Amino acid sequence: MATFNKKISKKITTTDSFFGSMVRGIYPAVVENSNALAKQVSLLEYPLGEYLHCNTPWAEVDHVLMPIRMGVHAHWILVHLDIRNRCLNVYNSCCATIRDGEVRVDVQPFALVIPHLMANIDVWQPVIVNGIQRIEPLVVNLVHDIPQQSNGTDCGVFVIKYAEYFMNDMMERMPNPFDATSERIYLASQLYKHGLHKINEG
Repeated sequence: MATFNKKISKKITTTDSFFGSMVRGIYPAVVENSNALAKQVSLLEYPLGEYLHCNTPWAEVDHVLMPIRMGVHAHWILVHLDIRNRCLNVYNSCCATIRDGEVRVDVQPFALVIPHLMANIDVWQPVIVNGIQRIEPLVVNLVHDIPQQSNGTDCGVFVIKYAEYFMNDMMERMPNPFDATSERIYLASQLYKHGLHKINEG
């Protein structure tokens, strides 16, 4: 949608589920040595826009929407990288059982690794503190007052719909309560429609 829907004015790209696994895998090494990313070719391909066919280089967008599966819980959250403001905005559909503190800890690898990714592709420059170059972690903001799931199975649908409403500048209009069952049907129809569009347009 972000790539082909002309009604969407925001400059947006995304990642896939493998991105989170790669970030968590390299995180301990980056903590020890900031140069650890240099050999992580697949991970560096994400901000370059080369890993996924539908990607755009991060240097050409303002927002990156990342579906993230939490490391401890079998729960999906949406993490929004705001490139201009250098922060992560986190959308969690299960605040009642997965507390803010747990989410902050889970997102910490992304707050540290992503600035190093951006520096590696020369999009962000390190800051100079007392004559020493430093790459600062991203600020993490937890987004509240958003629709919440009523069971333990709908987090994936919520992640997709948070992203869709954000792309269309309609977050404040997202229904609350939110009917995940009907949205599953809608998503299936949209995927079918997109498949036909790809066939017809070649």
